[in-house]
Amino acid sequence: MIPVLRRDGPLASLLVTAGLLAGATLLGAAWRAAGLQEATVVVTYVLAVIGVALATPGGPWCLAASALSVLAFNFFFAAPTLSLAALDPAMPGTFAVMFVVALVAGHLAARLRLQARAAEAARERTQALLDLSQRLQDCTAGADVIAALAAAATGTLGRSLAWYPTAGDGRGLGEPTFFSADGSSVVEEGTVALRALANGAPAGSGTPAFGSASGLYQPVGPATCPHGVAGVVPAAGLSAEERDLWGSVCGLVALALDRVDALEQREEEAVRARDQRTRADLLRSISHDLRTPLTSIAGTADVLLEAGPSLDDAARGRLLAGIRDDARWLRDTVENLLTVTRLEEGGVRPLADVELVDDLVEEALRHAAADPAHPVRFEPPEGPLLVRADPSLVVQALVNLVNNAVAHTPAGCAVTVFAARSGASVELCVADDGPGIPDSEKDLIFEAFHSGSGTLPDGTRSAGLGLSVCRAVARAHGGGICVRDRRPHGSVFVLSLPAEEVPDV
Repeated sequence: MIPVLRRDGPLASLLVTAGLLAGATLLGAAWRAAGLQEATVVVTYVLAVIGVALATPGGPWCLAASALSVLAFNFFFAAPTLSLAALDPAMPGTFAVMFVVALVAGHLAARLRLQARAAEAARERTQALLDLSQRLQDCTAGADVIAALAAAATGTLGRSLAWYPTAGDGRGLGEPTFFSADGSSVVEEGTVALRALANGAPAGSGTPAFGSASGLYQPVGPATCPHGVAGVVPAAGLSAEERDLWGSVCGLVALALDRVDALEQREEEAVRARDQRTRADLLRSISHDLRTPLTSIAGTADVLLEAGPSLDDAARGRLLAGIRDDARWLRDTVENLLTVTRLEEGGVRPLADVELVDDLVEEALRHAAADPAHPVRFEPPEGPLLVRADPSLVVQALVNLVNNAVAHTPAGCAVTVFAARSGASVELCVADDGPGIPDSEKDLIFEAFHSGSGTLPDGTRSAGLGLSVCRAVARAHGGGICVRDRRPHGSVFVLSLPAEEVPDV
């Protein structure tokens, strides 16, 4: 078996020391042959000792290199050469000075080497914290933050991560999640993690609490409301600097989790505020828009009851037609309100099936409001188009789009319905040649109870639910809806639904 040569191992240090001293001896021989003074040879040996200090762990190797350099200089360069005897009485003092100079220079070089290594390690730790901080800034969910923590444990420290989230009132721990650094299983030490949570301080390997444990467990977050406990497994071999780095990593993660919680809380507050606005709009709609047709129905019914026998057939027909129109408007409004509420809350799921677009459009036009002042026509596509959709919901959406175009355009404006394939979707389009919709209104018209600028061209009512139903239907099918400008004037409402391929015959 061939031994592994480690960079700081004794065999590598011995080879480096011998090689540098041998090289210094050869250079000294070259300097002597070139006629240079002995001081040049001495400096060469001092440089060799400095090289030993930089390339080895230092300490005893610097001492050995200094002693060997003195012996080598005495043996190869001091008269008599190739002997350890010294003829010149001043040589022992020279050897002593040479030894001290070489030893001090090597010691200083070793210290500089250690300081450079410490500075490089500090730089790497700082860079790791900066990289983690930048990654955490992009996290918008708790799972993303824990993934960044796992990357720091497995990448920077080379250890596996055991994450124990808090449960209940923050005094217990939930099911742990493990992130292995090398694919092997991670030791579960829930008792140690629970002790770290209870003490609000690190527990496990190298600490007074469960010092014999395999991992080092650090509580994440404030003691009053911790997010969980993070453990690096195994913790054996971690230096003091790496333990400090792990504490700093957990601190950054705690701040990121606090930020994520604040964002989620803010989103929940925004949802609650939106729900409150929706309820307020609903109450206003019921109190205003629904009260008007109910008052009209009640008044017309009173007229028929009190003066019915004295009215001619034409008058009674007009009054009855008014009651019928108001009742239909109320029915459509209630149906739209129920549909948009159930779809957005998930109470209704589309019963999707493969449907022919022509059939859906023709069925919708049969149910749309008929108005001689607004001719409606359908331009069939050149070939058959199939969609996967719930026919009743799609027909209701198309009816709302057609009725919306009729209600919001002046008399004489035409409405055109057509369809086209666009990638993986089919676009059902309802176009009109009215005045169009301002850009500032295009993002608002699909909100519930938003009826544009107010009064409709013909003075009719609008509860602002039709387009909201269309958006809910589109989302329930995995599609979308938008409004575009039509040239030279008018608007085009586009309802996108998932397309189905026409089977080969």
